[in-house]
Amino acid sequence: MRLPLLALLILLSFTSLYANVVQPKIKYGDVTAKDFEPTAYAVDSAADAVYLYDVGNSYYEGNTSGDFNVIYHKHTRIRLMKKNSFDDVATIEIRLYKEGTFEEKLEDLDAATYNIENGKVIVTKVDKSSVFKDKIENYIILKFTFPNLKEGSIIEYDYKVSSPTHRDIEPWYFQGDYPRLWSEYSVVVPAFYDFVTLGQGYIKYVIDSSDVFRKSYNIVDVGTSASDRTESYSFQSGTLYHRWAAENVPALKEEEFTTTLRNHVAKIEFQLSTIRYPDQPVRPVMQNWYDVTADLMKNEYFGESLNHENNWLDDDVKNATGNAASDTEKAKKIFEYVRDNFTCIDDNARYLSQSLKKTYQAKKGNVVDINMLLAAMLKNAGFEVHPVLLSTRDHGKALETYPIMSKFNYVITQVKKGDQTFLLDASDPDNGFNHLPLQCYNGTARIVADMPSLINLSADSLQESKITTVFMMNDEKGITASFSSKLGNEESQAIRRKLKKTSVESLFSEMKKSYSMEVNLSNTSIDSLKQMEQPLSIKYEMSFNTGDEDIFYFSPMLAEAYKENPFKSAERLYPVEMGACMNETYILNMEIPKGYTVEELPKSTRVKLNEDEGMFEYIIGLSGDHIQLRCRTILSKATFLPEDYTTLRDFFTYIVKKEAEQIVFKKQ
Repeated sequence: MRLPLLALLILLSFTSLYANVVQPKIKYGDVTAKDFEPTAYAVDSAADAVYLYDVGNSYYEGNTSGDFNVIYHKHTRIRLMKKNSFDDVATIEIRLYKEGTFEEKLEDLDAATYNIENGKVIVTKVDKSSVFKDKIENYIILKFTFPNLKEGSIIEYDYKVSSPTHRDIEPWYFQGDYPRLWSEYSVVVPAFYDFVTLGQGYIKYVIDSSDVFRKSYNIVDVGTSASDRTESYSFQSGTLYHRWAAENVPALKEEEFTTTLRNHVAKIEFQLSTIRYPDQPVRPVMQNWYDVTADLMKNEYFGESLNHENNWLDDDVKNATGNAASDTEKAKKIFEYVRDNFTCIDDNARYLSQSLKKTYQAKKGNVVDINMLLAAMLKNAGFEVHPVLLSTRDHGKALETYPIMSKFNYVITQVKKGDQTFLLDASDPDNGFNHLPLQCYNGTARIVADMPSLINLSADSLQESKITTVFMMNDEKGITASFSSKLGNEESQAIRRKLKKTSVESLFSEMKKSYSMEVNLSNTSIDSLKQMEQPLSIKYEMSFNTGDEDIFYFSPMLAEAYKENPFKSAERLYPVEMGACMNETYILNMEIPKGYTVEELPKSTRVKLNEDEGMFEYIIGLSGDHIQLRCRTILSKATFLPEDYTTLRDFFTYIVKKEAEQIVFKKQ
């Protein structure tokens, strides 16, 4: 691999940077009584299991087909501290891909359980006859369970997998459900192959070193028939060696406000980008976005159908649009026709599962089927349409730079007419026109068009607003109040989905239980339930009695206060990912209860989060016989990096404490 001299010197210098790192030297089977001495490990003293050593490497070997095999070698040693870990950790699965003549093979499997008895290490090997084999689609699954398990046992396994391809290098996960004392991966790649390295996570490597050297390879080509002559090749090639290592890696645990842990687990993946065989032109393997989108629009399982007139849709388009007075109304009617008459049965797809005509006839399909049918109808009506690829929040972030299709799992439709542009998703029956489900807001999306530009769909671009007003007054029986709350889009959709499973009466019954005092609700209503583009408005009348106590304590935030901090962990290793920015306003206008005076009133306050990232204000005052309160919480961004977590947690700790404060009334 030809590298500029300066780059080569930088790569070679990496090795010396990590000379002070204490690297464990562990051989398979070399388990001693000393390994059983720790009763806990500093990385996580409460862990049910700890990976003592987890090391892998991938390298190339010549095969008998005139090409290379990639050998993946993995050696892992784990301490089982508690029985809770036995099911998760002590059953191992090895997946081997097999399709046609392509077959991955397992080599050199060794596995054993170690226990300490009377100061001696007792070894119980895994009998290879106990390795079960199963087949799922194109994978052979080899599975085995370690025997003789006890709390404190050490288990160890070592194996190699030979894959007859030069294109794929196994990814490596430095992090998982349990902490790792040492995790390491290395790759050795001939100069013929350029790989893009895709790393993610928030741990720091103690070793990240590269080297370039020459290595000998032997390749044999036995041909495909008995008459073919066997050819042998021996040669040397420039070779890149890269090594990564991390120590004391904490477990990755699910926290609130997380899209998916897939986005944050520390790992390295590899994608072949270029092949450089001697005396041959350089052959790009990874396409650019212009080539990929062009191919997708010719692909019968993606956009090829949009290249046709699709006149068989004429009558439905005409009936759906009716007497629409504008282009926007016409697009909205077509959208509603598809949304309300077709059912999505799979919201995790990036290709069509059937032809558009079959989707039309069956009235159901996956998310691509539904939104491509929508695109075809809109194009038939004279709109410019483009499919849009994205990855949903639970699937992980897609890459902006490299067109790796496996990173996408969802397709929506972009519609244009004149200077108007809409993004539509007809696969969700609760979704409104030009609104997308929250799951679509996961970074950027890619337009499949001649100009395959990006669309910003980050959660930071979305705002969830809510305004609640309460007016309280005295009457003969106590206090009555009118309550009105206009919800944000996501909370509105959540209630619409909930009301498909329960009644409006049950919903208000739950709201009644959320109050800390006994209240009666009447004249309940929810506006705009069927107008999917509109936020819901919840309204009701409320009444309660103050009792006859000399001192009356009243929580002015009612049921709208934050009861607990949503950020409970002391630290966080990856970002906080909310669904949207926040703007919540609560307004109370309250007449002082008859026969009482104000003994104590909370103090007004205003605090900022990191200057311009958020704000909380609690402004309360007394004017004559009325109390006015305005409480507002703003977060101007939805994603907070780990270094901002403590500040964000403290911000909400303050909010919870402040909103819990009470007004003290004293009987006259």
